[in-house]
Amino acid sequence: MDTFLTKVFEMKPLVFQLVLLVFSSVVLAGEKVLRIIPRNDEDVEFLSSLQDDQDFDLDFWKAPHRPGLAVDVQVNEDAYKNIAVKLKEKSLEFQIIIMDVKKLMDEQNLVESTRGIASDFYSKYHPLNEIVRELYNLQNQNPVMTEVFSVGKSYEGREQLAIKLRGKESPNKKTFFMNCGIHAREWVSPATCMYVIKQIVSKYGKDESVTNLLDKMDFIIMPVLNVDGYVFSWSGPRNRMWRKTRKPNYGTSCIGTDPNRNWGHKWGAPGASRNPCRDDYRGSRPFSEVEVRNVASFLSLLSRQRQIAGYMDIHAYSQLWMTPWGYTKYPTRDHNELMRVSKAAVTAIRQAGYGTYYKYGPSSVIIYKNSGGSKDYTYGVLKIKYSFALELRDRGKYGFLLPANQIIPTAQEAFQGIKAMAKEMRL
Repeated sequence: MDTFLTKVFEMKPLVFQLVLLVFSSVVLAGEKVLRIIPRNDEDVEFLSSLQDDQDFDLDFWKAPHRPGLAVDVQVNEDAYKNIAVKLKEKSLEFQIIIMDVKKLMDEQNLVESTRGIASDFYSKYHPLNEIVRELYNLQNQNPVMTEVFSVGKSYEGREQLAIKLRGKESPNKKTFFMNCGIHAREWVSPATCMYVIKQIVSKYGKDESVTNLLDKMDFIIMPVLNVDGYVFSWSGPRNRMWRKTRKPNYGTSCIGTDPNRNWGHKWGAPGASRNPCRDDYRGSRPFSEVEVRNVASFLSLLSRQRQIAGYMDIHAYSQLWMTPWGYTKYPTRDHNELMRVSKAAVTAIRQAGYGTYYKYGPSSVIIYKNSGGSKDYTYGVLKIKYSFALELRDRGKYGFLLPANQIIPTAQEAFQGIKAMAKEMRL
């Protein structure tokens, strides 16, 4: 293998790229995603131990947290044979939910007409540079109601761009902040943010529900928070499932921190790893990641100026509408109000035309405990009552490889939920 790679690096750039593409395809051949349901704490402990076992080379799409909660794990061909034996020894059953990861990757951006919707920018996945170009296109086409701006630069020097969408001016009007793409591999998240932006821009003043939305509060939407990680996830098939940031970690070869375990509220509590090689690594300290610091500083400024009405962090996958707390099951002081608004939102999603079911509630209750998350910070530190996090489609059939023909249905129903949420918010 070393000889092979030496020869590859000596090749001309075009040939080098082609060889790497073929090599990545060979490496990914035969990779599957397994679903395992741990029955008890012993099963959870066993599956957790596999996360740190370098011999298996496993990629956990859904990590083990508690009995009864599905664990989804990507395995290569060799690891599959070994892990199947290990699971059998533990009498743990599993099912293959994705038979061929590489095939789904190859097909992910193929677009077919969905309910008569023509294929356009918003029905495909796009790399960061194309998302940035479209943001500026929207601003240029609608300069009065839109403003693209940066909250700061990432570790690798990329701008973290957001767009402000302004409706009718009114005294003490507040703003709702929404970010997508905090986890790099969740491509349907930025695609959904871009769809929501387009709908607001194109339908304001024409559609009553959109007009009411933007007249009630302005929106600031950041399509990709984790810009470095997102770019890396587009750099080749082997990197497609990258989740974290891209800053190196001192004392280890493992790179990156989970930007949704790095916020400065209950950082380091249960639900985040101290192992820098794990996908849910919390970082060396709260706000160790500049991308998280930039967004937190901007939100803090809005909070001090009493300008912020709500916050939302959009993820994939699992179909969940989540509220604080993540770090504890103890209810927030606004629990009943958050449940009322969440119920209205998931009902709107269910009635959007696809019958999609979203579960709602505190993330610590409906999935698992998770600490250092953005919604806990915005609620607990910035006192933003209406703080939510979403997990978009699906429930595991495609997982992070949701086909492009599901982007618009996913975004459509999510937007219905967002409009219903905004209508129910008591400002």
